[in-house]
Amino acid sequence: MAPEVTTASGVISFAQRLEDHDAALYRTWADRFPEEREAFSALTKECERVKTSIVRTYRETISDALEAGFSFEGLDLEAYRVASVRAEAVACEDALRTAVELQGRAADFYEDVAARSRSLLATIAMAFKNAAKRKRRSERRLASRLA
Repeated sequence: MAPEVTTASGVISFAQRLEDHDAALYRTWADRFPEEREAFSALTKECERVKTSIVRTYRETISDALEAGFSFEGLDLEAYRVASVRAEAVACEDALRTAVELQGRAADFYEDVAARSRSLLATIAMAFKNAAKRKRRSERRLASRLA
């Protein structure tokens, strides 16, 4: 069986959907849990910044010729998909735990893509590496709220 091939535009689209999904969830939780509004609102803003940074870097760097010649061979996007979470069906502590998991999964995805894109262009790899750093920082910050 041939390895799965994922194009750069496919990875960017996945990253956009990932950030949009998480932002919507955090927005809902910010409204539902006033005691954690600041934390969830910060996560919502972070999702927008990460998405903007990745998309902007991609658009500024990738050409059609480069897109046609590069793929993320073997990258399994399914491994990074998150089952749908019903925002209204959880308690605040569960929401925080889920947010920690989402941040960790996003960081794993961005670290994987950064490592796989090193041979593409440094700016692309750096955008994903920076996204992973932001997600890891948020993951630690949120985990400390649970301790």
